[in-house]
Amino acid sequence: MVQYRPGNAMRVIYSLMLLASANVFLATTAVVRAQSGPVEARVTSVTGFATISGNGRGTLRLQGGVVLVPGDEIDTRAGGRVVIDISDGSQVVVLPGSRVIIADYANATSLRDLLQIVVGRIRVRINHFKGKPNPYRIKSPTASIAVRGTEFEVSVASKGETRVVVINGLVEVSSLKDLKRRLIAAPGHGVIVRADYTLDSFLSDVLTKKTVDRNERRITGEPGDDGSGGIQSSDTLYERSVARIIERGETALPVRFTAFSDLHLDSLENPAYSTTFTKAEGRIYVVPSLNGSGSGDEIRERLGLRRQIPIDYKFVPAGSVFVPIERFKATIGGGFSFARSGAQSLTADDNSLLQNPPFASGTTGLRTVSVVSTDNIFRGSLIFARRFGNRDRTSIGFGIERAGSIGNIDDSITQSDTMGIGRTDHVLSRYSVRSTKFTVGAAHDFDGARLGAYYRYSTSNGRDEDTLRVVNNVSQAGDLTRSLGSSSEIGFRLRGVFTPRLFYGAESSFVFGRSFQDLRRTVIVNSTERSSGVRATFGLGLGFSYDQRTVFSFDVGGGVISRHLNRFETLTGNLLEADRNNTKFLSLHVAGQRDVWRNLFMSVSLMALMESHTSDVTLHPDRFGRLLNNSGIFVRNGQLTNLFSDLYSNYGVGWRFKPDLVLQYVLTTDYGQSSPRHIFIFRHTFGSRKEDK
Repeated sequence: MVQYRPGNAMRVIYSLMLLASANVFLATTAVVRAQSGPVEARVTSVTGFATISGNGRGTLRLQGGVVLVPGDEIDTRAGGRVVIDISDGSQVVVLPGSRVIIADYANATSLRDLLQIVVGRIRVRINHFKGKPNPYRIKSPTASIAVRGTEFEVSVASKGETRVVVINGLVEVSSLKDLKRRLIAAPGHGVIVRADYTLDSFLSDVLTKKTVDRNERRITGEPGDDGSGGIQSSDTLYERSVARIIERGETALPVRFTAFSDLHLDSLENPAYSTTFTKAEGRIYVVPSLNGSGSGDEIRERLGLRRQIPIDYKFVPAGSVFVPIERFKATIGGGFSFARSGAQSLTADDNSLLQNPPFASGTTGLRTVSVVSTDNIFRGSLIFARRFGNRDRTSIGFGIERAGSIGNIDDSITQSDTMGIGRTDHVLSRYSVRSTKFTVGAAHDFDGARLGAYYRYSTSNGRDEDTLRVVNNVSQAGDLTRSLGSSSEIGFRLRGVFTPRLFYGAESSFVFGRSFQDLRRTVIVNSTERSSGVRATFGLGLGFSYDQRTVFSFDVGGGVISRHLNRFETLTGNLLEADRNNTKFLSLHVAGQRDVWRNLFMSVSLMALMESHTSDVTLHPDRFGRLLNNSGIFVRNGQLTNLFSDLYSNYGVGWRFKPDLVLQYVLTTDYGQSSPRHIFIFRHTFGSRKEDK
């Protein structure tokens, strides 16, 4: 037995302090040596079946403990998962379905060219010693990725398309075809390098690894310590609904079929065109559509769940009717439409970085995300128009339209680590948007041509609110967004005939709008947002009737968009964010339709959209000293220019039961950016003029 003495206690304390200091010194020395000496990459874990080859050896099964050298090739396409630890504290995880090659780096002290991804997906965690970034670079068939961040994922498709998603820090991505073309991605953002070496940026849900194309923009909040758990922000569909109902000049509108008129659609846009109707005429559309993804099979196999394939559907009944009153040289009419759309998805990642308490930083485990959304859009319009002049060549029309959208989003995230510790976040949100539009239009018939012009004024308001937000069955504060907006639009259209078979068209529009939003979100301080936008567009088109059975169309359109946004903290009135966005776009469209047999016809169209987007963002600290944009994400101040190019095609086949009764199927695709969409169109026109058929 050791006798207790006060002096012994002090000696023990001093010994422990000395031992701890020695351990810290040795650990620090080891890290310094790792930073300054030769760097070693070692396989520390292999799950499932993975192989190693290269450097004159055959294909061998990979096991833990192997020290990798330049030229080694790791293959996990048989379902393996490989963890590679680097002696400076960094780590690379090669996920199943991948093939990577350890690069032939020249400077072993920096391991500058870390590896090359041939196909598949990896996750990289970079250690930063004393705040100094490691000069690592990762290559894919189309991209060069400079590692500035601490954690990110890289995925490469079979054709070389590369996607980089940033979880922490910054990552710079360059096109291998032109290294001067590069984008920098912040947390919650990503960069895609397509097979043709063009670059594009997107917002990403870094928790579920879901990404959306720039054309389906979503706003998501970066997960933090606010208890949100990374739940998808409710403005995901709310912002998309606002964009459809309220036109503030923020969206590129590619031109299609400028030379060919559709009297029903033209009259709803410019009421003065409706005086062309000589007898009562109506039209009814029913358009169901859907698309889906096969990823549900993979999730089902991984989680042992019943089959649940993500789907996205829409059902649209619409119609219009116009009644001429010859006695007064007038026409009355209107249109209606109702669109119900919905989506459901289930995603999972069994090696996801878990966020928020009770998980410690760096904890990984299983994350499943379930999202169910519905959206209902309705429109109704009334118009009145009258002809004037001795030859009735001039028309003036007036119209009013009411539109709105109501939707719900049910979003649930479940996280669990290997110890069985779990967390469940559930958000139920509801949003609504209302808009009223007043239109006055004029049209004049020349010999062989018609010129039309209109002015439209719109007012709108919207509300988006979390009706339920809970974490492990404990209620949390929800988000609320209120918006007001107005816009003015002036448009022109000219159509005419060169020859009986050759038609032409030209159009242009100018839109100016303002909006105000009151933001109450858990990821940022309460703030107000004021924005203004301007859009100017043009379009030119040619139409050619080869014979009575074949028609061709060619269109070109373009324009510029400018949008300014300022966001202020509600409590202090201080400026938090200034965002200046400028966009230039150009679209090319070719299409053809031919009657192939009896009442059977086929159609095809191809559209190319090219866009240049420049964003200049300046963030200012809130009263807590944080630099966050309106989505709760830190973005780097300064100007950034992105170039986009997208390709779309429609392939259709239809049958005319009667000249006024048509059923058509259309397959629309963007060539791999998203799932193909299947559209069915039922159209019935009653009271129509036979010569128009």
